[in-house]
Amino acid sequence: MRAGKITGTVGLAAGTKLEVIAVEEEWARVRFRSLEGRVPVAKTDFLQQVESAAAKVEAEAAAVAKQLEVRAAEGGAMKPQTSVAQVAPNKPVAADYAPTTVIERMLAGKPVRLDGTALRPVAADRRARVKFYAIYFSAGWCPPCREFTAGFVDVYGKIREIYPEFEAVPVSRDKSPAEMLAYMRDDRMARPAVRWDAIKGFGEINHYAGSGIPCLVLVDAEGKVLSDSHRWGRYVGPDQVLDDAWKILRDFRRKNPRVKSS
Repeated sequence: MRAGKITGTVGLAAGTKLEVIAVEEEWARVRFRSLEGRVPVAKTDFLQQVESAAAKVEAEAAAVAKQLEVRAAEGGAMKPQTSVAQVAPNKPVAADYAPTTVIERMLAGKPVRLDGTALRPVAADRRARVKFYAIYFSAGWCPPCREFTAGFVDVYGKIREIYPEFEAVPVSRDKSPAEMLAYMRDDRMARPAVRWDAIKGFGEINHYAGSGIPCLVLVDAEGKVLSDSHRWGRYVGPDQVLDDAWKILRDFRRKNPRVKSS
């Protein structure tokens, strides 16, 4: 495939290993040697691998829940009444803070972050200085997502250290709150994410999603798209968006130098 269009076909023997670079509804976008193309998911063992990964995640979540029950019993405390994957109750945010930008208003009340073995709400003023948002669509069952996330976690920390005006907003494509929790925990995703039960009906955020994952979309505080993993019918990948983000942030800093405290 070139520029999103099919330019030819290649016959492959059964058992040929392909590098999956994105997942669409019924297609897997793949790389084979120097070629990039797509194959029907049903013609591969991808679904079996996904099911195996999902079963592993569920087993790990169940093990964590069991550990919590044992600890509670040993400490004489009441048995937990909620699942390990349940979001902790909302807590009041700063009373003197009101969202002012399009993205702040859109995300109000929805972000959570990993805190120990639970996902807890993020105070609204946590995002008060943010000018750029990297909306990240991914899932724990998606191998290309896990590969990108491993590096993204480290890059995110470096970007935030230099540019506090930047924030990442993971949007889960996992199949349950337990899978989302396990994914965030195992991949050290400590940054704010959209609450799992708010995603399905969250059209304002979902309209940024492309046809496959991993998908990274950089937007400004008013929701304008600055860089996207999907461009003109072609998948360029999240790494390209990260490269663009560094350039955009450097340009922003040149125009808006940080004021050093005396």
